[in-house]
Amino acid sequence: MPPRPRSLKQQMDALTAQMREHGATWSQIAADYQLRFTFNPLRGYREAHRYTQSKVVQLWNLRWPDDALSERRLGAWEAWPSATGNEPPLSGLERLARIYQCRAGDLVHGEDHGRDDDHAGGRPATTDGPVPRSALTVTDISSFLGGLPARPPGNGTDRILAVADLREREFGHLVAALTQWADGMKRRDLLAVIASAAAAAHASPLLAHLDGDSLERLALVSRTPSRVDGEAVGHVETILRHAIRQEDILGPQAVLETALAQYGLVRRLLTGVANEDLRHRLMSLLADISRFIGWLLFNSGDFAGAEHYYGQARRAAHEADDDLMSSYVLAQWSHLATWSGDPRLGVEHALGALAWAQRGGSPILIAYANDVGARAYAGVLRRENARNRAKDHARCRTALSAARSGLEGSAEDDPGRSLAYFFGPAMLTLTRALCHLDMREPDSAISCAREAMTSIGTAFSRNLAFGHLYLGRAFAQKREIGQACTELARAAELTDRNRSPRLVAATAEARQALSPWNRTDPLVRLDERLRSYDLPAGRSSSR
Repeated sequence: MPPRPRSLKQQMDALTAQMREHGATWSQIAADYQLRFTFNPLRGYREAHRYTQSKVVQLWNLRWPDDALSERRLGAWEAWPSATGNEPPLSGLERLARIYQCRAGDLVHGEDHGRDDDHAGGRPATTDGPVPRSALTVTDISSFLGGLPARPPGNGTDRILAVADLREREFGHLVAALTQWADGMKRRDLLAVIASAAAAAHASPLLAHLDGDSLERLALVSRTPSRVDGEAVGHVETILRHAIRQEDILGPQAVLETALAQYGLVRRLLTGVANEDLRHRLMSLLADISRFIGWLLFNSGDFAGAEHYYGQARRAAHEADDDLMSSYVLAQWSHLATWSGDPRLGVEHALGALAWAQRGGSPILIAYANDVGARAYAGVLRRENARNRAKDHARCRTALSAARSGLEGSAEDDPGRSLAYFFGPAMLTLTRALCHLDMREPDSAISCAREAMTSIGTAFSRNLAFGHLYLGRAFAQKREIGQACTELARAAELTDRNRSPRLVAATAEARQALSPWNRTDPLVRLDERLRSYDLPAGRSSSR
């Protein structure tokens, strides 16, 4: 697994590189930095580019030597509007915008005084001329998206892949449309357009199941949170369920924007809810969305971001008095801790997940908590300086046995089944394969991995890929290098479908373990396959 960033600088270096690799603009990265690290816009854009103040000064002075900038002057601009800062001039913002590749207006916070307009609360006056941009209605956005087909072509997996491509083009159309007239809109109207844009995006795989009335209801409650009702919350829950299933197939990049939008929407709806039962339901939903964002960031390799959202999810679950959600969040948090190199924290979270699952009376969540607990104990065994190996070995086996008993005791009406929908005998058997690998029992690992992969559905491409990786690692432990390369090649093919950075990193780690055999023919052929999928390969063919 990749090393955990040791400093904030390393974390931001990796984050910028990762977001740029996945097509993010500088403005999108800067917006993320402002939210994630509470930077103001000027510093947010600088940090997004990973520029030091000295670097910005150097770039400025190369372009405009007759009006030299100093680090002290730039620092004062970035400190504004605090008492220690100075307000940057418009000319300075224009020049910084050229360096940061954005609009000058993006570099400052602006207040919205539109509410002071006498006509702000009323309908626009009827005219024979063009409609002002600030008066655009919910359906006007569709004119910007008219070139998109009403339904994606094909069916099955082909249709899902086509949808992902359509979604990218749809997003580009929407950004261009909003940018075109956002400056002339009052903030409340801009929020209305953003909330209702989905109604015109007929190609969206996450909204295709909602009818016009449902979309209109979502747009309405997003503008007026006090109107939220159970049906509207149900629509958001449905969108989240579809996003979760889509991520199983296409990976985290395909749905992260949707999850973040749902997170913002639910937080907004919570501001206008008076009904206590509805508020608890919304808090549980917020916990689930936060957990899902944590899972997406985990699979994207952003462990610090995942930690943040899992913490948000736990707080929301506790506020909602939701025992089952508390267990589910802690179980996934345990998985993150173990994967990122802290298996003892993984054990701690797994024990908390087990306690809440028992309190909530869900055998399947009890089983899942024991599953991640077994991974954590195996992770402790994997560490070279591990002590009490016999005890951890026994605890790992005990947790696996308890997980199997929990699954056998789970009925269709298990209250936690909708959360742990993915967890069943096949997934547990795959965990057993991983644990046998960490316990240096390759034959048992091969048997479990093969058994699991016969039952894992094709929709779980990431899990299938991990199955092949476990087989490859097991054959490597047995020094059967040809078979190990065959399994890694199969994992690479699945990784090309689900470009989860965590899966990519695991594939690279498995390939690195085969480095002693770099010059052999199986490794040369494997590296050719890896390069064809744009995955990290060794250096065997370049020596």
